[in-house]
Amino acid sequence: MNRRRCTIFLGPDVERALADYTRRHRGRFPSVSRAAEHLLARALAGGLDEGVEDLLAPTIVRVVREATRREIQDGVGALVERQSNRLAALLVGSGKDAYRAARIAEVALGHLLADPVRAAQVAEEARLQAGARYRPGSHGDGEARGATPPGRSARPPGERE
Repeated sequence: MNRRRCTIFLGPDVERALADYTRRHRGRFPSVSRAAEHLLARALAGGLDEGVEDLLAPTIVRVVREATRREIQDGVGALVERQSNRLAALLVGSGKDAYRAARIAEVALGHLLADPVRAAQVAEEARLQAGARYRPGSHGDGEARGATPPGRSARPPGERE
């Protein structure tokens, strides 16, 4: 490597700091000149990289934003899926409870009227007024589970057909 002599004037504080640096890194830099060359090269390289930093910053920001967005999306996606499943389970349970309550009300009405056939007619009228979505078998998979088959009425407990 071709070396040239360069005279640099340093203030006393900088000269002391350079001497201390050379002493601390004696194994790496055998002379003050070599230590000064290393420090000056690092400082100049840092100054030259300022233009490159402006080019890299948008790329780094874009990569970090994309990674952050992906992490949030993955976390939120899993959370939304779990919450949707919980909501679906609650709705199904609520529907089953409502159906059971309607059946119990129909049986109770049958006991009160002492006429199970009339109670079934009243319950069917209520279902018609409620709309198609509340009638057994209207959910797309045939007859609702536990529904009374068509042509048969609900019987109070203990009464035989």
